[in-house]
Amino acid sequence: MSTRPAIIFESPYPQPFLPNTSVFHYLFPDTVGGSPLAPLDPSLPAYIDGLDGRVLSRADVVDGALRLATGVRSLGVGRGDVAVLWGLNSLEWAHALYGCFAAGVTVSPANAGYSAGEIAHQINNSGASILFICPSLLPVLEAARPLLTRAIPADRVVLLAREAQAVPAAHPTIGGLLASEPGEAERFDGVNAHDTAVMCYSSGTTGLAKGVETTHHNLTSELQALNMGSRQLVSGVDVILGVLPFSHIYGLGMNFLQPAAMGCPVVVLPRFTEVAALAAIEKYRITHALIVPPIVVTLLNSTNVQHYDLSSLRTVVSGAAPLGGEIADAFARLIPGVVMLQAYGNTETSPVVLTAHAHEFAETEGSVATCGKLLPTYQARVVADGVDVGVGERGELWVRGPTVMKGYLHNAEATENAIVRGGWYRTGDIVVVNEGGWYEVVDRVKELIKYKGFQVPPAELEALVLQHPDVIDVGVVGIYDRAQATELPRAYIVVRGELDARREAALATHVAEWVAGRVANHKKLRGGVCIIDAIPKSASGKILRKELRVRAEAEIKDQARL
Repeated sequence: MSTRPAIIFESPYPQPFLPNTSVFHYLFPDTVGGSPLAPLDPSLPAYIDGLDGRVLSRADVVDGALRLATGVRSLGVGRGDVAVLWGLNSLEWAHALYGCFAAGVTVSPANAGYSAGEIAHQINNSGASILFICPSLLPVLEAARPLLTRAIPADRVVLLAREAQAVPAAHPTIGGLLASEPGEAERFDGVNAHDTAVMCYSSGTTGLAKGVETTHHNLTSELQALNMGSRQLVSGVDVILGVLPFSHIYGLGMNFLQPAAMGCPVVVLPRFTEVAALAAIEKYRITHALIVPPIVVTLLNSTNVQHYDLSSLRTVVSGAAPLGGEIADAFARLIPGVVMLQAYGNTETSPVVLTAHAHEFAETEGSVATCGKLLPTYQARVVADGVDVGVGERGELWVRGPTVMKGYLHNAEATENAIVRGGWYRTGDIVVVNEGGWYEVVDRVKELIKYKGFQVPPAELEALVLQHPDVIDVGVVGIYDRAQATELPRAYIVVRGELDARREAALATHVAEWVAGRVANHKKLRGGVCIIDAIPKSASGKILRKELRVRAEAEIKDQARL
């Protein structure tokens, strides 16, 4: 490492007060002055079911959380334990999260598309003692049970369902636990604010998914930073579209928690579907939407947009992956009066690092192609080959601040590789910062593939593909699909024996289908399976994925010429 002094970039926004309290008491204080947030009317709507119109007021959220805290404790689960929260967006999901917060239980959200092996890994690694689950996922859980290192009894498998719904009698439901008497919410004041509140799973820059220990202080600091340096939400005016998966840190932080901090309702949909989202914007007069690049592309190519009144929409934030300036400009023209914003972050940073006010994006030429400015509480460095570089130069983004995770659960080595001396978190993303303080992500150091905002670790897919009986070697890379504005996982494989062209094509299709049956939806080999003679490797045996990416780019260009 160079002995040259670090070049440290600061945020242009005022530094907010950072409380030491629980996320729950920050959002819903039970004493005057118990939170730096402005007092909010308990009758304000907090979450609205976009399909059936049910409403949870702020008072309903608090009452439900205190009742669920009692219900969770009655199952023998309490402060310091871990709950896996596995399901699609719903009001029941919201109840479960806040109930766990009130009970002092660490919440580990899981992707609703996980396979049996993937959910088993998260349950085992997190040490979860209770599971909240969508009833539709019970068959996957049963398939995962032989893989669990510790059984979760039926009475600790809580269904994300109302009592009136038809559910297996062996399992309690959210609706049933809400009948409990209200308890007391656990406090996390002072040093206890640094206890883990949420544990999303991330592959970081490499390897299998790891539990990211996000503390109460991480989250409250992040929300305070967003309230200063992001799109300014106004209670009584703004209504938020909630289609991002709340199990993802982007959805959890910006789509689920920040609106609650500002007293703005979230219209909750289980997932993004084009017509349902457009109908919700029209019906609920939604003003602010948080989405990902593939949703932008879907709406740009939609024939349905013109059939809905979207005039209430004022701002749209795209995050989780870079959005090209050309696409962003086109989307801004699609809906007159809408300002397009971007945001950048990581699970390890709780999550948002870069964004800006709506008026800044609207008034600054070229800003729509960037991810915004550095949020308050953060400092940043841009590092190339171990040396800090300045404005206009490319380098890896390093950040530090109170929102950087505590570390990876049970993985000190990975934590030390991610957070280097001085508390700097190495993001793995290559950026350029201009004189105005706007950051643009231009490349990635890390080899992680981003499919529609979800992380796809190549090494995990490679380990799986190698289990196929006809495969003797494999390398996985991401290829960029402009039509969908996302990367697609592609596998290059070496197979046993010689095959003619017809049999090669059949085997490639078979391997892709074989993988699809064993992974979550976002990890499918949508970029294809290609059979080659040898996987390029270094002298030490490391897969040279850069060479595979160059090969893929050439193949894509050749196909475009046909």
